[in-house]
Amino acid sequence: MKNFKDAFVFLIIIGFISPVFAEITSEQKDLLESLPPDQRQNLMLKMEQANTLQEDIGSSFKEESILVERPNLEIYGKDPNYCEDCIYGYNLFRFSPSTFAPANQVPVSSSYTLGPGDKLEIIYYGSDEAKVESFISRDGNINLPTLGPVSVAGMSFATANTLIQKRVKEELIGVTVALSLTELRSITVYILGEAFNPGSYTLSALSNVTNALFISGGVSKEGSLRNIQIKRRGEVIKTYDFYNILLKGDTSSDFRLQDGDTIFIPFIENKFVTQGAFKRSAVYEFKEGESVEDAIKLAGGFKSFVSKSPRVEISRIDREANIRRISYLEGAEDFITLLEDSDVIGVSEISGLNAESISLSGEVLYPGTYSISKGDNILDIINRAGGYTSKAYPKGAVFTRSQVADQQKLAFERTADSLENTIINIISTGEIAVDEFTLSPLQNLIQRLRTIVPLGRQVVDVDILDLKQDPYLNFSVSDGDSLYLPQRPESVSVVGEVLSTITQRYNPELSINDYLELSGGITDQADKNKIFVILPNGQSIIYKKSYFNSSSNILPGSTIVVSRDTRPFDAIQLTRIITPILADLATSAAAIAAISNN
Repeated sequence: MKNFKDAFVFLIIIGFISPVFAEITSEQKDLLESLPPDQRQNLMLKMEQANTLQEDIGSSFKEESILVERPNLEIYGKDPNYCEDCIYGYNLFRFSPSTFAPANQVPVSSSYTLGPGDKLEIIYYGSDEAKVESFISRDGNINLPTLGPVSVAGMSFATANTLIQKRVKEELIGVTVALSLTELRSITVYILGEAFNPGSYTLSALSNVTNALFISGGVSKEGSLRNIQIKRRGEVIKTYDFYNILLKGDTSSDFRLQDGDTIFIPFIENKFVTQGAFKRSAVYEFKEGESVEDAIKLAGGFKSFVSKSPRVEISRIDREANIRRISYLEGAEDFITLLEDSDVIGVSEISGLNAESISLSGEVLYPGTYSISKGDNILDIINRAGGYTSKAYPKGAVFTRSQVADQQKLAFERTADSLENTIINIISTGEIAVDEFTLSPLQNLIQRLRTIVPLGRQVVDVDILDLKQDPYLNFSVSDGDSLYLPQRPESVSVVGEVLSTITQRYNPELSINDYLELSGGITDQADKNKIFVILPNGQSIIYKKSYFNSSSNILPGSTIVVSRDTRPFDAIQLTRIITPILADLATSAAAIAAISNN
């Protein structure tokens, strides 16, 4: 009973463990030896079956490589536009995988022509059963069990199947036959002329012209894609135009190759260039007799912003005068003009048709994104958004523009460069004693300047009454602009070199000095002459006691910034550079904080 339990447990184990039992452990071997001979034999048989099943599954799921690496691809380089002057379609061979290679796992059509090297599976069932696999011999025969050889070479698979079915039915009573193609023969095809890598190639018997081109790496830079010749026994049997499949998706001109066929790629005879507002501007090959209208179709037609009656420009070589002459095609009858080698065709588009928009958010009646028409100004957009809500605070509006952000980023980069040059001068002259600890804060500042992404805030006045009264304030809007209207704030912030960084509730009776005192006063490291205020609209002003003598000079939503004294560096030039830097960074931080509070 114990042996039976052990066997049962062991059987459960080998049934649920996924690794193949190619080798068993010593403990498993001892357990097997302890079982009765019949149980041990059964378990060993099941283990062998499990191994066989695992191998079958592995071989079934093992991905057979059907990629044929094109030769010498490293000479193409890594640039996706490695040959901008080549005809359209040339670059395709650089990046498209050759998944057309051995087609042994592709369903075979009934029209497939059998030949020596194909492998057939023949199954008899009924009164007599048999299963054989046999190659078609060099003389074109295949041996049928009991019946002997049957000639099938040159026949389609459907014809051969019908022939064998008839033969078996007539000569073997009560027997039915099933025929399947299990392995395809290989064929040799020659790719010559202006091929990327001319030579002979061994392909699957199901390969067509397109397969062969991709496998061989395509054409050379001077090779034609539209006049490829297919030769069989020395005669041109077909001319292949790769543009049919590339630009039209038409595979009707593609066909299956046979053993010994030659693909000959001639030189490019004619090509033209499209430029301007075409959907696919490029260099194209054309055939004799094609017109400007055909060229426009090859280039994908015109873009959306081309007028209904486009003015097409054509630059053409005057062979007699050896100069280029420019002409214009305007009427429909002009578009049937035949193309000539080296023509350059251009078409212009109408400007100002790109969709432009501005985003309004915050305390506007209808926030959202609004399209911009030519001549729109900020008041027009605000009116379309329904105006402001009763909670809006126009003096704290945050207006951003991408062009301003780019300018600010360049300014930060220039400042970082200037700061680095100043540090170099300080170190090289040796006039000031500095060490790594002294320069560390400056290095951090330089790093921040190079990594910060400015919002592009621009100081604007968007008070509706002011915009109506002063036309100079009513600025024009641009694509990508953004306007955020915050609620009226009820606080004033104090940051920098103060004993306690705080945000105090706004009190119109308090002055800047009062807010500084409420924050505990300034520290010993503060620069008393470099205290500035960031107003709600983003503007920064230096605090001067003689100027700020009234409590009305501070607005709700303002930020008071107390700068650190830079004199410990004993460098006037550093003082001049760092102070405006800190002001700019503080202004950017205030803008980000205003938007983040939305």
